Amino acid sequence: MSQFKPAKGLSNQHLQSILSSTGPRKLLEKRRASVLLKTAERHVITTPQGVKLLGFLTKSHTKVASKGLAIILHGWEGCSESLYVLSNGQKLLNDGYDVFRLNFRDHGGTQSLNKDLFNSTRLQEVVETVKYLCGRFGGRHNVLCGYSLGGNFCLRVANIAKVENIALHQAIAICPLLHPTTTMQKLNTGFPVYEQYFVKRWKNSLFKKLQHHDHFDYGDKLKKLKTLDQMNEFFVLGYTPFKSLQAYFDAYSILGESLSQLAIATTIIAAADDPMIPADQLDELFSSPWLTIELQEKGGHCAFIKNWRLESWASDRVSELVKQQQEAIE
Repeated sequence: MSQFKPAKGLSNQHLQSILSSTGPRKLLEKRRASVLLKTAERHVITTPQGVKLLGFLTKSHTKVASKGLAIILHGWEGCSESLYVLSNGQKLLNDGYDVFRLNFRDHGGTQSLNKDLFNSTRLQEVVETVKYLCGRFGGRHNVLCGYSLGGNFCLRVANIAKVENIALHQAIAICPLLHPTTTMQKLNTGFPVYEQYFVKRWKNSLFKKLQHHDHFDYGDKLKKLKTLDQMNEFFVLGYTPFKSLQAYFDAYSILGESLSQLAIATTIIAAADDPMIPADQLDELFSSPWLTIELQEKGGHCAFIKNWRLESWASDRVSELVKQQQEAIE
C-alpha cells in the first residue's frame, strides 16, 4: 500500500485540513484543473421521482477511447468545484477517464432546482443519478469516488449497486463519514473553526433556498441559530420525517451491518489524525471481502496535502487504485 508522507512542516492535522480548501490552494488547484473545468458540459439529471441534480461531465481528451466513467461526490456544503473534487477529477481525466462531478441537492448553487430541502438520508436520488450516469456515459470501468459525506453516500450506493443493477465496478471513499452522531460531537467540541465553517455554509445555503421557494418560513428563526446543535434540532425535527436527532443520524450511519451487501471492489482511505472521523470506528464496519481499508497515520480530513505546492496525495492514490482495478478487469 502506498504511504502518505507529508512534506516537512505539513504534518499537523488542522493545518492539513484547513490548507486543503483555503488560501493559495484555491488558485493553484483551479489552475491545475483548467482542462477539467474549461471543457465541462453542464447536465441536469432528472430522476424517476422528479428530483433534479446538477453535474458537469468532462470527456477524456486522450486520443484513445475513454477507459470508463469516474463520478465524484463532494462533502457536506461542498460542491462540484471543491478543490479535492477538482484535483481528483483532473487526475482521472489525465488517466483517460470521462469525469462527472455531481452536486447533491441544494449544493453548488442548485437551491432552485428542488422544492424540498437536502438532508443526508436522501440516498435514492443519488442512486438513481449514478445509475443513469453509468448507463448513459459509462464504459468498461466505472468508478464512484466520494469525500467525507460524499464518501458516506459513495459507500451506501456501492452497497446496493448490484441490487439496483448499477453498472458500477469500483468505489473509493476518502475520509467517509462513518457515524454522524460522533462526528457532530467532534464538530461541537473540537477545534471551533470547523463548526463555525459548517454553520456559516449551511446557513448561507438555507437562506439561498428561501430566495427560490416562498413556501418556507424559517427565515427569522434561522437568523437566531448559532450552533450546529441548534440547527440540527430545528431542521431535522421540522423538515424531515424523523422524530428525533438520533433516528436521523442513525439512518445514514454506515457502521454495523450497513455495508453487508457490498459486491464491488470498494476502498476506504482514512487518516488516523482526522479531526472529524475517529479512526477507531473503522473497526465497527462490516467485515466484507469486497472492502479494503487503508489507514494512513497523517492526512487530516480529506486533505493528504503532500507538498508545499499543495498537491494531493489522495488524488494520486485514487489514480493508483483505479489503475489496479482497471487492469484486473482487463
